Amino acid sequence: MKTNRYLIETSVACLLWSGSIIACKISYGSIGPFTLGLMRFSLAAVIMLAMLAVTRDHDRPRGRDMAICAATGIVGTTLYFAGENYGALLLPASTSSLIIGAFPAMTLALESAWDRTRPDGLKAAGIALAFVGVAVLAYGESSSGGSDVVLGDLALLGGGLCWAVYNLMMRPLLGKYSTTSITAWQTLFGALGFVPLVLLTEGLPTATPAPEALLSLAYLVLGCTVAGFILYNHSLKGLPASTAASFANLIPVFGLILSALILGEAITVPQHLGGSLVVAGIFLSARS
Repeated sequence: MKTNRYLIETSVACLLWSGSIIACKISYGSIGPFTLGLMRFSLAAVIMLAMLAVTRDHDRPRGRDMAICAATGIVGTTLYFAGENYGALLLPASTSSLIIGAFPAMTLALESAWDRTRPDGLKAAGIALAFVGVAVLAYGESSSGGSDVVLGDLALLGGGLCWAVYNLMMRPLLGKYSTTSITAWQTLFGALGFVPLVLLTEGLPTATPAPEALLSLAYLVLGCTVAGFILYNHSLKGLPASTAASFANLIPVFGLILSALILGEAITVPQHLGGSLVVAGIFLSARS
């Protein structure tokens, strides 16, 4: 039963994250990608640190563990979301979906190399099937609207590598501290990591963001960051990193559903087929 709980938690996290691309696109009208990262994670860190104070959670990582929190915050927050935000700015949704679909395979390969083990056959088959599903989804989408594709590809792939490393770096912290405490300190360090990126590339904002950008920012802070990361980090207590990461393949599926419900976009036959393959692949990976 506990395993089912962890699977539900990581699924909900991916559902929340699936709306992030839409929210980011809306925000880019008046907020730069790195400035958006700084605002998002600064506000989220304040909220989560306040949660620790209200609940009197004094289980703060110390010494080497705090250093690990800082490192995972830079890798899993600053570098990953810098790559995702910048890649999403340059690429069409189809290309972004295909690259994000490769992240679980990258995590599995890195996890197997780190542990010096062979990937479980069922898990590897599940991730491969899910990747095929994402490829079908990407093929069925329009490829228009992207610019500087190579740079966008590299940005997203770099972010995916950071996500794979983040999952392994989290291991020494799991079970030692509360999930909220770990996530709060990671988010704080991740927000600080965005400061030099903003100063070097975009500069401090001089105008007030548009109302729709502020609403999107609120969703990114409360839904994608506070709730999403707490749920995902807690799921890592009961799931292997590669299994939890395989649920990232649900993001383009959830994204299609949200696009249909919110934007009224029609779901095509290739999208139905690709979504079914993704769900089947995740079922095999989780079952292993």
